[in-house]
Amino acid sequence: MGLAGCGMMLSSCQETQDDAPVYKDPTTFVLNTPPMASNFYELTPTGVVELTCSQPDYGFGAAATYAVEMALDEEFTDTRTLTPEFPTSARLQLSAEEIAANICEILGVTGDTYDAADNVVSLYFRAVASLPQVESSRIVSNSVKLDKVQYYLAVKEPGYIYVVGDFAGWKEPNADAFEYYKDFRLYEPANAIGSKVYSAVFDVPAGKAMFRFYTALTGWDADSYGAQADDNPIDYELTDGVFEGTLVKGKGSFNFPAWEGGEMTITVNMASDNMSVTIQAGAVDTTPKEVIYICGNITGWSEPSEDNAAKYEDAKLTDQKGDGIYTATLDLPDSGDGKSYFRFYKQLTGWGAAQWASPTGDNFDLPVGEATATAVGEGCFVLPAGVYAFTVDANNNTVMAVAAE
Repeated sequence: MGLAGCGMMLSSCQETQDDAPVYKDPTTFVLNTPPMASNFYELTPTGVVELTCSQPDYGFGAAATYAVEMALDEEFTDTRTLTPEFPTSARLQLSAEEIAANICEILGVTGDTYDAADNVVSLYFRAVASLPQVESSRIVSNSVKLDKVQYYLAVKEPGYIYVVGDFAGWKEPNADAFEYYKDFRLYEPANAIGSKVYSAVFDVPAGKAMFRFYTALTGWDADSYGAQADDNPIDYELTDGVFEGTLVKGKGSFNFPAWEGGEMTITVNMASDNMSVTIQAGAVDTTPKEVIYICGNITGWSEPSEDNAAKYEDAKLTDQKGDGIYTATLDLPDSGDGKSYFRFYKQLTGWGAAQWASPTGDNFDLPVGEATATAVGEGCFVLPAGVYAFTVDANNNTVMAVAAE
């Protein structure tokens, strides 16, 4: 009976091995043509475009991951890749807003060039399927065409206002002056769209530094902002090359009679009821700089939250070039044992895992002068108390400290 039992077990194992699924490279993959492909498609901000596809034959019922490529020509010369809402489903649900934004990008459409009377294109799609970590599993489907797709202006662009005054020629700010006033706009920074903080550098001749601002080209009265409500200028002067003042609804112009001519940086903050104007002599970079925060005994272990923002004013590392490299020179205090403990947070959103922390999850002695890998977590880097020049590379997730002289 024992031998018979062993024989049965061997037979069962043999059958399992023979029946095991065997992977094979797929050779066919079909993206189905929608039944109404020749009909009119209107893209909307909340809409969905749904396509369906077959499942590639991998030799067994594998859970493939799907993506969709789109283009405006059947050669796919300029392609954009879309991620379906459910990437493992053969029902490919695509964001209409993302499609519209990609169409605008391919065509180079901006707010100034978008034409609502000429916004219908033909659109081509093809699907891509693959298995995670199996390079040979990638397969591209046939392409399908939607004949008439109406897109909309889905590009997020910086907002702008206009400066009107002496150096702008006091041309009436109406609709007919749209092209003229393109050269007299103040823009939101590209990394702060929606901030309602506008800035620009203008070459302002001496004796021509009288101006006010308009949010729309609707004539002299409706959308004017200045130093006061009455239509009379107020004289000001720069102190050490800077003026900061209040902005109100009205036509009272700012005037700088002592201005000697040259480049002037104008910044208008309309983000709150307390609107303001800042004038700076020369060309000044007013682009907001991204920052991250060092958290540790340098901040008294205060929670990295907005409530403690003031405590983190001197604990920031700044991305000066917009390239994901954050730097600062920081004085690390003694925690009582001659050492300082810290990790780095991307935002002041409270306790939890820091974006750049010890790679071990525990206290980790940071080698001085070496770019060291970080990890998401709550483990601390450790250094002897002292002054260090820090660099956090958000692209490669490394941190380096160099002893400051």
